Amino acid sequence: MLANLRHQLVLGIKRLVYSRRGEPYRIKGHTLRYLPGTRPVRLSYIHSQNAVVRYDALQVQLLSTQLAEGDTAIDIGAHCGQYSILMAAMCGRSGHVAAFEPDPYAREKLLQNLDLNPAIKRPSVEVCACSDVAGEATLYSRGGNSQSSLARSGVGFSTSDRPEEIRVPLITLDTYIAEHNFPEPRWVKIDTEGAEIRILKGAKQLLGSNAGILCELHPYAWTEFGNTLKELKDLASASGRSIRYLDQDSEIGDHAEYGVVLLERRQRG
Repeated sequence: MLANLRHQLVLGIKRLVYSRRGEPYRIKGHTLRYLPGTRPVRLSYIHSQNAVVRYDALQVQLLSTQLAEGDTAIDIGAHCGQYSILMAAMCGRSGHVAAFEPDPYAREKLLQNLDLNPAIKRPSVEVCACSDVAGEATLYSRGGNSQSSLARSGVGFSTSDRPEEIRVPLITLDTYIAEHNFPEPRWVKIDTEGAEIRILKGAKQLLGSNAGILCELHPYAWTEFGNTLKELKDLASASGRSIRYLDQDSEIGDHAEYGVVLLERRQRG
C-alpha cells in the first residue's frame, strides 16, 4: 500500500514537472522523452534483485549496444513505445523499426510518445497482433496496462475486474516481413503475455535467418494458448538455434520460468 502511494506521488510530481515536454531519458548520446510513467528502466537497475526490473534493464543494455545506424528492428508488443523509441534512436535515420501494438489504449500512449521525439525516424506502428495464422482474435485488455494478452489468463481474471474484450486482426511475422519487403531485422523483441510460441511458429523464415531474437517468456499463459516448452525447444532446434536466459549462461530447463531469453544461432561447424 505504501509503495503504491509513493509511486503515485512520484508520478504526480513528474507530471507537474515535465508537463507536455515528456520525461527525459538519456542513453548513448540520445535524449529521448516519454510520458511520465512510460519510460524504459534505467541502466542503473541492471543488478536489481527484482527480476522484472533487472530483465528490463538488461534488454535496454542489449538493444542500445547491439543496434546501430542503418539497422532494422521489430518490436512485438510495443506497449507505450519504451523499446520502439529506443530502437529507432539506435537505428538512426537510415534504419527502420516496426512496432506492433494491438491494444488501442497502449497504442495511443505510444503515438503520444512518438510525438515527443520528432528527431528520431518514426517507427511504423502496426495495429495487428502477431500469431501463427492470419485472421482475427480477441485481445483482453485492462485499459492498456502492460498485461494485454490474446489469452484471458495472460491478464489475470476475477469476477469483479473483468478485462475488456477487443477484436484485433492477426498476421504472421513471416507474412508481414515478405509483404512489406522488410530487410532482415538485426533484432526482434517479443513481449506478448504468452503468445510468444505462436508468434515464433508463424516466423520460421525469420528463425532461419541471422536475426537476433529477444523473447520474454510467460509460461503461465501457455496452457490457454495450447503451447508447451517442448514446442519452443523444437522450434529453436529446427532452426539451428539454442535458448538461454538473458542473465545467465545456461539454457532453459524442462520447467521454464518467467524471464527473457535469447534464441541464439548455433555456430556452424
